Amino acid sequence: MSNQSIIILASRDELSYLLITHLAKHFSIAKVVFEAPHTRKMLRYRLKKLGAWTIAGQLAFLVLDRLFIRRQSRPLIEQLLKGHDASPPDGRIPTLEVDSVNGAEVTALLKEHKPQVVVVTGTGIIAKKILALAPTFINIHVGITPRYRGVHGGFWAVYEGRLDLAGTTIHRVDPGVDTGAIIAQVPITVEPNDTYRTLPVKQYLAALDAMTQAVQSALDGQLTTYERTDLDSQQWYSPTPLEYWRFLKQLPIKK
Repeated sequence: MSNQSIIILASRDELSYLLITHLAKHFSIAKVVFEAPHTRKMLRYRLKKLGAWTIAGQLAFLVLDRLFIRRQSRPLIEQLLKGHDASPPDGRIPTLEVDSVNGAEVTALLKEHKPQVVVVTGTGIIAKKILALAPTFINIHVGITPRYRGVHGGFWAVYEGRLDLAGTTIHRVDPGVDTGAIIAQVPITVEPNDTYRTLPVKQYLAALDAMTQAVQSALDGQLTTYERTDLDSQQWYSPTPLEYWRFLKQLPIKK
C-alpha cells in the first residue's frame, strides 16, 4: 500500500463507494470529500442551454426512472455487484462533506495535504483554481470520449447504435466537460437486459483496475496520455422517454 498522498473528490452514490473501497485496498487515502448534489443549479443551467421543452421531457424521464427503471434494474445490479463492496466509507477513511468541490474547504484541504493524485468521481466541474493545487487530477467517466462527454455515455452509445463505443474513459481533468487527455479506455459488453442504470455499474466495474493502474502510474511519475482524433466530440445530457424507447430498440436481441 502506498504512503503517498491521495485525495478523492466524490458524489455520494453507490458507484463512487465502489471505486473508493477498491482504491482503498491498494492505496492510503488521505481523505474522501463528498460534494452535495446541486440539482437546482443544474436544472437552471440546462433550462437555459436546452430549453423548456427538452427539460420537460427529461423531467418526465426522471419520473419513469423512479417508478419503473430503478426497480427493474436492481436485480441485475445486485448480481453485477456480488463480491464487490459498494457500501459507504465506514470511518476508517476520513471524510469531509462540502457544498462544492470548488469551495474554501477543499482549497484548504489540498494546500494542507499537497496530494500527488486527486481522484474524481461524480462531482461537478472543477474550477481552474482547484486544479492548480495538485499535479494530477484523474476522473472516471462513464463514456468513451470525446464522442460521449457529459452524462450517461454508455446509454447514448447504445442509443446511437454504437455498442462498440459503450465503455469507460479514465482521463486527466481539465477545466472542460470530460475534455481531458485520455489515460485509458475500457469497453463493456451490452446485453439484451441492460438498462439506463445497469450500464454505469458495468462501466465502473470494468474500469476499476484501469483506475488503479492510472493512480499508481501517476504516483510513480509515469502517467501517459493520448488523444482520439477518430471520434467527433459531443456533450450529452439526460434522456427523454422517447429517447429511452429508442435506446431499448437498439439493445441486442435475446437469442
